[in-house]
Amino acid sequence: MRKDIRIAGAGGQGVILASVILAKAYGINEHYYVSQTQSYGPEARGGACKAEVVVSDSYIDYMKVESADLFIAFNQFGYEKYKEETRSDCIILVNSSLVKTDPVNEQIYKLPATEIAETQFEPFTVNIIMLGGLTKLLPKLHFKSTRESIKSNFSNSMAQINLEAFDQGYHYIESHYFNNLHKNCS
Repeated sequence: MRKDIRIAGAGGQGVILASVILAKAYGINEHYYVSQTQSYGPEARGGACKAEVVVSDSYIDYMKVESADLFIAFNQFGYEKYKEETRSDCIILVNSSLVKTDPVNEQIYKLPATEIAETQFEPFTVNIIMLGGLTKLLPKLHFKSTRESIKSNFSNSMAQINLEAFDQGYHYIESHYFNNLHKNCS
């Protein structure tokens, strides 16, 4: 198994932190080989930002993502810039508060992370809400593993709000996409 994951957005949205937490969850808690890379513009905040995580059950000989299996877009610019660099069966997760997509693509999962962050938490939790939704969509990554990775990245005072934000993103995707499938099957 090899999964190529690309996360795109703007500086200040927590794109890189989300990728680091994801890499730790897979690598430390799930015992996979992991590579995490990042690139961003010279601006401190607001410039283009991209992070990539490669996950594999065997040694990773090439750590760049050329064509993503999973693509996460925090903003419209990131979505537009990288949407074509995905595989035909790519799973796409977008922050639907800021990203407008083509409605005919059935592989797109929409999570209003900015709206949830601003109304239920703090604006700085957008990335962790998106990470929650992503965790629900990723193969062989357990809910508990990502929560443990979040705990290890924040002080106790900041961990709680981030864990609650993570749970909200995870359960949003679960209830809006997966529970409906089970209801339709019964």
